[in-house]
Amino acid sequence: MFSLKRKPERTEKGSSHSFFSVMVLRGLGRVRTFNISSRLLIGAGVAVGLYTVLSLVAIFHYFGDLGTRGDRLDLLAQLEHEIEVTKKKLYGARQRLKFLEDYVGGAEGKDGKQTERPGPEMTEPAPVEGKSREKNLKPAERGGPSGPVVGVRNLTTRKTGNRLSVKFRLVKVKPDGNQTSGYIFMIASDTASDPPRLWSHPRTTLKNGEPVDYKQGQVFKVRNYRTIRGKYSFDSETETPSLLTILVYDESGRLTLRKRFPIEDSE
Repeated sequence: MFSLKRKPERTEKGSSHSFFSVMVLRGLGRVRTFNISSRLLIGAGVAVGLYTVLSLVAIFHYFGDLGTRGDRLDLLAQLEHEIEVTKKKLYGARQRLKFLEDYVGGAEGKDGKQTERPGPEMTEPAPVEGKSREKNLKPAERGGPSGPVVGVRNLTTRKTGNRLSVKFRLVKVKPDGNQTSGYIFMIASDTASDPPRLWSHPRTTLKNGEPVDYKQGQVFKVRNYRTIRGKYSFDSETETPSLLTILVYDESGRLTLRKRFPIEDSE
């Protein structure tokens, strides 16, 4: 059995402190007494209270983080599902586009001799005897014994300031289902200057108006047709090329096509 009493106790300097006296009864006539400072009890109570509050705050934060993490996991799962659905739709769209390209390319290949060209093509006057002209043409301009494998259609040029953009369609003259590959160059020239100024796309070293290394050209692979684009950037707006030459090489480096088109001024 024990009892707790509070009594003030004066120190040597006259200041008083409060103490709690604890009396413990152990049997008859056996009493043990010891004092506990009130400051110690208050400090211990404050420490326990702070510990309790901090523990509750930590517990609330922990469960709050669990809830937030669960929401994030749900959102992540939803995003992954949407990505999978989008991939499937994109794959289907690519398949349909491929089918349409093959269909349109096959239809255009049937009437390849009746193609439309927005820009007039610069050709030499036909001689009286067709056979003599065929003998005078270079093999690259004839396109081989059976004619050119590919052709240029729907060429358009647009000049804005000191920039020039070129776009055309490279098509197989006789679509046979096989893929044709090679290298292509677009060479813009200013025929009014002396000597003529040349700009090549892709950029490469030119000799006598032709690339030194044909493998530096733009690689193409065409089964029916393919859209080709080129861009030029000039030092000033006064540089105005007037002629565009398209060179096509096969994989062995043989020049299979050479076409020249005038560049129309457009803003």
